[in-house]
Amino acid sequence: MLFEVILVTYCLALCVLSVFSLNRYVLISLFRRNAHRRREEAPPLPDDQLPFVTIQLPIYNEFYVAERIIRSACEVDYPLHRFEVQILDDSTDETLALTRRIACEQQARGVNVVHLHREERTGYKSGALAHGLVKARGEFVAVFDADFVIPRDFLRRTVPHFSSKDVGVVQARWTYLNEGYSVLTRATALGLDGQFIVEQPARCWGDLFLTFNGTAGILRASCIHDAGGWQHDTITEDLDLSYRAQLKGWRIKYLWNLTCDSELPADIHGLKAQQFRWTKGTQETARKLLPALWRSPTPFWDKLQGTAHLLSNSVYPFLLLVGLLNPLMVFAAHRYELRVLWPLSAYFLFSLFGTFSYYAQAERTAHPDWVRRVFCFPLFLGASIGLSVNNAQAALEGLFGKKSPFIRTPKYHIIQRGESWKEKRYRSPVRWTTVAELALGLYTLAALVYAIWVREYGATPFLILFGAGYLLIAGYSIRHHMIGSRGPQPALVAEPEPLLLTATEAAPTPVRSVPRGHVRL
Repeated sequence: MLFEVILVTYCLALCVLSVFSLNRYVLISLFRRNAHRRREEAPPLPDDQLPFVTIQLPIYNEFYVAERIIRSACEVDYPLHRFEVQILDDSTDETLALTRRIACEQQARGVNVVHLHREERTGYKSGALAHGLVKARGEFVAVFDADFVIPRDFLRRTVPHFSSKDVGVVQARWTYLNEGYSVLTRATALGLDGQFIVEQPARCWGDLFLTFNGTAGILRASCIHDAGGWQHDTITEDLDLSYRAQLKGWRIKYLWNLTCDSELPADIHGLKAQQFRWTKGTQETARKLLPALWRSPTPFWDKLQGTAHLLSNSVYPFLLLVGLLNPLMVFAAHRYELRVLWPLSAYFLFSLFGTFSYYAQAERTAHPDWVRRVFCFPLFLGASIGLSVNNAQAALEGLFGKKSPFIRTPKYHIIQRGESWKEKRYRSPVRWTTVAELALGLYTLAALVYAIWVREYGATPFLILFGAGYLLIAGYSIRHHMIGSRGPQPALVAEPEPLLLTATEAAPTPVRSVPRGHVRL
């Protein structure tokens, strides 16, 4: 009876995983069917027809990257009298003095820069965006996180797409400044490529629900207001607003060929914090909006795909359950002489091929060296399994409504190999999951030895993959914790706070422009 319970639970978990994996084929099909739309452009608008745009830069203790994003915002190719830059700086450290100084410099150049600081971080990022929106002058609002670099032609290439009155959001594709920094960043980039190269365009071109990703996008101000504004009852305010806007009839347009560089987490604890926030916030949004989605007059197919989209992170508890049951399946199968492991392995590998095809399609489409990149897939898959402990907790907390603060992902302005974050500030907290990952890795390794000893070879693909994944993430966590604890974390040097002038009061003192992507603090 115990074996039957284990087998049924195991098969149920595998079934859930395979459903989400097989749905990748749907997205691949939509992407391939509409591949001709990858180079879609809108006719440019003459300067006298360009609308006023507000560029919002939410910042919180981002000393290492704040200057880079502010300067890139102030250097966009757009008439000076038709845009403003809002620096929404909630910082509590030396970043605040830095952003004020840069604001003054840019005002002196004639750029319309507004510096806003809140003493209370109510609502975190969404609260900052809402606070800035009240004071924004723009008909459109472009939002960029601190770790991004804004392309000079971003506004000229996105604004024309709002010629259709039902377009509420235009989203650009993410690319990565430090993708080649380490094995960890390469695996992270592969995972994000699937979403930004295949899934987002497939959903857009297939008229399915998709998301504004919280940065590297531009929104119609009236769309934000009509959807109910920025709300902070979830920690993924971008996904929440996206679905509320689409349920109101607004469309999100995804520009595959417009890319914005960003910085990936350089250490595993930063990656865990980012993954935890994204996973939990997506589940919170699903809990909040799935009833409204199914009550809406949206076609059934769109509701189904929207549900799959919102609940995609629900796979992590099932992935963790599979990892826990793998060794028990080996013992039970051998004890009762049941040959079920090979069929289960074959089914799992078949469904897994959908996920592999999804990422292979992304790499082949966007990168000439896609074959080399695809070799990172086992590493990415193992890392996903290892992160399932961290992400399963996030998924369950989000689904059952447990609240937690917005924990940002620290960025260090690290681009090239050899650069180190050891002496930088802003460490992400070390989570208890490291102990669980190490324990699961050793538990699975012991099961692998047992499976080989009793000749249950059908289980070995599972056990190797899961054991390697747990030990990979546990090893990275321990190593990065040791590196961070050895390195000194000096206090940042505060600068005197300058008097912040308005754009009309600032003297026209020329300020030397810093080359894009080469800012050093």
